[in-house]
Amino acid sequence: MRILQLANLYAPVIGGLERSIATSSEELVRRGHEVTVLTLATAAARDGETRNGVRVVRARSVATTLLPGMNRDPGKPFHPTAPDPLTVADIRRELCGGGYDVVHSHDWLMYSYLPLRYRREGRPHVHTAHDFGLACVKKTYARDGGGCRPGPRLSRCVSCAAGQYGRPRAAALTAALRAHRHHGIDALTAISPSVAEALDRARLPAGLPVRVVSSLVPDGLDELARNTARPKWLPGRPYLLFVGALGPHKGVDVLFTAYRKLARTMRDAPDLVCVGTRRADTPPIPPGVHVRHDVPHAEVMAAWHGAAAGVVPSITEAMGQVAVEALLARTPLVASRTGGLADMIRDGESGLHVPPGDAEALHAALSRLLAESALADRLRAAGYRRGLDFTAARVVPQIEEIYRACVA
Repeated sequence: MRILQLANLYAPVIGGLERSIATSSEELVRRGHEVTVLTLATAAARDGETRNGVRVVRARSVATTLLPGMNRDPGKPFHPTAPDPLTVADIRRELCGGGYDVVHSHDWLMYSYLPLRYRREGRPHVHTAHDFGLACVKKTYARDGGGCRPGPRLSRCVSCAAGQYGRPRAAALTAALRAHRHHGIDALTAISPSVAEALDRARLPAGLPVRVVSSLVPDGLDELARNTARPKWLPGRPYLLFVGALGPHKGVDVLFTAYRKLARTMRDAPDLVCVGTRRADTPPIPPGVHVRHDVPHAEVMAAWHGAAAGVVPSITEAMGQVAVEALLARTPLVASRTGGLADMIRDGESGLHVPPGDAEALHAALSRLLAESALADRLRAAGYRRGLDFTAARVVPQIEEIYRACVA
């Protein structure tokens, strides 16, 4: 089968979404398919390259070609909630010459394919919702530190998103998103039950079913974690580990509050290691916290493997790939009971749950986990077994099944 993947960003830009798309694409190639990823061009990325068997095509956009000031970060181009005429033209050119069987979109780049779906060059279309971006322009489905209640509405969404985009851009993005009915999606998947539930509030064609197919990680991460040498930048004593953007949406302010109390109340409290990118809203770093940036993935896995406990305190989370990586590294995990994390972690069995935003509960869970070695050992074993459910070997056959049904 010949597959065209559509994604705003792709390697060398790497985040959870990009890593998931790369993993599935490379596994599909290994299973005998031909895969092309069409993504937005950047000045640093080469066009016409092949990465691990996956052909990569870079498409133009108005933001990167005519109005570069629209992108806050030139290395991470942004696609709006409306078709981009240059991107539409490049997708059409690729479809006309590629002989594809199916198109699989993963984010708002889809909006430059929908105008082509029912034209002669259009192909059956699978869309995967990796976040809440079909219902929420912030893609978080969160408001004022909690969930979006009672749900999206034009005026409420504009005021909520203004802090992220500025009011004029928030208004344009929200109006375009609310105008879509998403005709041209033949099969719709969501990476977790929480994302699937949020799609009930998106404007979708009547009767379009949503199937949950989880995001995925590469096979062999457990071996990578065990066989990679302990990174020299880790402290020489026990430590807790957080991996992710160092912003309040990931709960780092809650984590820092809980950690300050842990350091005061626990004799020989472990250090806290945070691997991630600083942001404008990163809170002050407390004493005893080690922050690292741009860490190779193998070293991240080794750090998970050696941690006394892992922490994923997100306020909202569509799925949480870092949690899967922690489970596969046999790290006892404390995670927020929110979004995909609530579906992934079984409290007391494969990890410990805490309410999102609750520093006292997070402190109590970490204290319990560090004090009860038998509990930690049980979570390591059961967490590893749960993590296997999100590996390429188990997820990609589900994707192939959807492709075959969509084409048929």
